[in-house]
Amino acid sequence: MQDETTGTQEKQRQAVVIGAGIAGLLAARVLAEHYEQVLVVERDALPVQPQPRAGTPQSHHLHRLLPRGKMILERLFPGFLDGLLEHGAFSLEHTKSLLIAKDGRTTLSTPNLAGKDASCSRALLEWEIRKRVQARAGVRFLTHQDVIGLVASSDRKRITGICVREHGQIAERTTIAADLIIDASGRSSKLPHWLQELGYHLPEDEQVHSAIGYSTRYYQFPADAHHEWSNALKPFSQSDGVAFSLLENHTCAVIIGNIGGHYPPTDAAAFEQRLAAVIGAHLPSLLQDARPLDDPRGYRIPVCVRHHFEQMEDWPTGLLVMGDAFCNFDPIYGQGMSVAAIEAETLARCLHEQQSHPQPIFERHVLQRMQEAIAPAWWLSSVSDLSVPGVTYTGPSPLRGVRLIQLYLDLYLKYAPVHDRELMQKGMLGQTYMLKNFLMNGLLISPRAVFNAPAFATLLAVGEASEASAEQQLLAVLLQGYPQRFEAILDEIIPDFSLSFEDLQAFAPGEEVLMPQESHPV
Repeated sequence: MQDETTGTQEKQRQAVVIGAGIAGLLAARVLAEHYEQVLVVERDALPVQPQPRAGTPQSHHLHRLLPRGKMILERLFPGFLDGLLEHGAFSLEHTKSLLIAKDGRTTLSTPNLAGKDASCSRALLEWEIRKRVQARAGVRFLTHQDVIGLVASSDRKRITGICVREHGQIAERTTIAADLIIDASGRSSKLPHWLQELGYHLPEDEQVHSAIGYSTRYYQFPADAHHEWSNALKPFSQSDGVAFSLLENHTCAVIIGNIGGHYPPTDAAAFEQRLAAVIGAHLPSLLQDARPLDDPRGYRIPVCVRHHFEQMEDWPTGLLVMGDAFCNFDPIYGQGMSVAAIEAETLARCLHEQQSHPQPIFERHVLQRMQEAIAPAWWLSSVSDLSVPGVTYTGPSPLRGVRLIQLYLDLYLKYAPVHDRELMQKGMLGQTYMLKNFLMNGLLISPRAVFNAPAFATLLAVGEASEASAEQQLLAVLLQGYPQRFEAILDEIIPDFSLSFEDLQAFAPGEEVLMPQESHPV
């Protein structure tokens, strides 16, 4: 609403956010610019120091922000990375990352963002964000509260509030009124049930039944320890994957993960044996002088779900949803927090546009824009998971060409480093294929920048100059089922993600992505 006397935009009265996790905190930060009051309702008692909490059972495990997520957080909270570093986060400047391919080959470094960058635990990350949100005028937190339902208008076309009760209590209930409610309560969200109680019919979800399992163990290093690698990754595929990352206060986390129901051990001795079996040759350089801080802890996720609330023509006004309550991902790929940041940025853009070009059905418009923004992340993680035997998909439109795409990616990761040597020798770092793969996985460029006919032809030429591979032979067999040229095949099986990136300004002034000087297979 606009003030006719001043010409300025009036703030609406109150917004309520359900959940004080990463998605909820980012929602509150954006809403604070448009609402007089923002109330964050949380089940937990929030810790005053960085530590995991019960409401985020996955918080004990290794988390990471993708490059796009870090850029968004730095824009929302200027000096955010400095704050993490001041509280002990590990500085990633001038460090190296180890990538271990499925066939055991390694790449000495993968691209890092220029300038400041930091690595820390989920607990420290959430604590730093929460401190900054709590400091904003008009933002309040109501903790130790269970949200038990939505409050609707008499015609049930508008959500006007929520019903809460103190955690652990049954009898007393309180109603909190709001102009806008955002459900950011995570995987445990009751929103589908609440909507059905109000008489709404929900569209079919997309589900990837991955049977994900991983185990995480923390280690302590001496303060003067030398680290050859800041982080390491052996991708999770049809066998165990491993991720290693240095964190705050001279600690690190090591995670062993798998999908398809092959759960890693949580017994300490079995964990160490499995770790040695998967990356034994690299253990001395990663964990030299480290001592375990605790026993491994496991976490399991049977299914990942993408809701399609945006398809509901009768979606109620006054209600939005973000984070894992909207779409939850295989956490192995580290997309969840960055996707929440993308959703928050989308919400901010929609709220700003609403001031000058009002949308008649604003909430549904926001959900549609969010779906477009997160589509590449869902596609990338789903394609990767579906390449593993036993993983299945249910939904209205099955993903196409999964095996073909996976074989293409295998060729890409096998031959791109070979192809990139010549480009790097010519100083063409920005054109390297591995950089493009890094940017795609960082949600900065479209998958179509990696999966395209010119790149395919180049990789085949590199492969033929080396030796015929099993991937090439299988790819040739699969391509027999497609009569079109390869460009048409890719257009057929890879979605058009143009709307997902049309608003992205990935590199603000002063932000640049660089390939390290030393990056080659060994």
